[in-house]
Amino acid sequence: MEARKVQKTGTSTITVSLPKDWVTANGIKPGDSVYMEVQPDGTLNIEPEMHGARESKTHVIIIGKDDPTEHVTRKLIGAYLAGGTIIEVRSKGRMDLDTKRSIKDFARLVIGPEIIDETATTVVLHDLSDPMELPQKKCVRRMHLIVDSMHRDAMVAYAEGDVGLAKDILERDQDVDRLYWMTVKQHALIMDDRRLAKRLGVDMHGSLSLLLAARILERVGDHAEKIAREAISITGEARPPAVAEMHDLSTRAIDVLKSAVEAFFVQNVSSANAIIDDARELVDSLAELLPRLQGSGGKGTMSRTAVMDSLTRTVMYATDIAEIAINDAMRFELKKKG
Repeated sequence: MEARKVQKTGTSTITVSLPKDWVTANGIKPGDSVYMEVQPDGTLNIEPEMHGARESKTHVIIIGKDDPTEHVTRKLIGAYLAGGTIIEVRSKGRMDLDTKRSIKDFARLVIGPEIIDETATTVVLHDLSDPMELPQKKCVRRMHLIVDSMHRDAMVAYAEGDVGLAKDILERDQDVDRLYWMTVKQHALIMDDRRLAKRLGVDMHGSLSLLLAARILERVGDHAEKIAREAISITGEARPPAVAEMHDLSTRAIDVLKSAVEAFFVQNVSSANAIIDDARELVDSLAELLPRLQGSGGKGTMSRTAVMDSLTRTVMYATDIAEIAINDAMRFELKKKG
């Protein structure tokens, strides 16, 4: 940070010069406009006028001959989440087929990147996604709808031994992951460009809250996947009568999650507090049922315990979202009061 003295020009105008490096970097010339906005903390934000599309951000990933494909995938995800527009993967020698296959699998697992160039040593991906077409709010909404259906279907598959339905749930979890990564990437873009935040109708705090909610929903999706895997693992085993109660409690758990998500989007403090209270009662009900499930015996005892743990965690995740709703609502009230 550098200090600059303000000067008086004319009878009442106060001016301060702009840093030369900043002017040069943004291509500002005499006669151009800059935009200023007073921030809530009293600072002044100065932005250059946009003269067209922003320059693409390029990430170059150099891989060695013996680099595991998992390492390449992790680097690709990192570059994607950092907001890379062009991701170029380069190999020091001829790129092996497994590595190219992992890059193509990555392009199918996330939203936006498409392979635009491929040689013996290089693969180039271009992220074609537009934040305005799929903003964070829409991502979180979509994540909740998928997670809701996954959880409900997972318990049907578990109670009825429907292996086909359970396998379908495992595939749907990839959709949740894709939307979560998109939410993370958009938060990174918003942190780099406040103008994007304005276009999307969120501020830094709101974007972070959406990111936290997305992370919670991604974990709920993981637990729905876990229940589906348990359904597959006990194929052919008779279910005890108490499984029906598990199904009922699961419905209540996912209803609590639904209410929490709605409270989050409307920032309803009263609803959020009621959800947290209801969640505590539901956790107690789950704890009361667990001994009876364990006492029924059979090879599925451990499986039923695992499912009950996933149901409990889902309820607790719902309370986390409700707490975010309260925090956001209180922040909004303070902001209104100035």
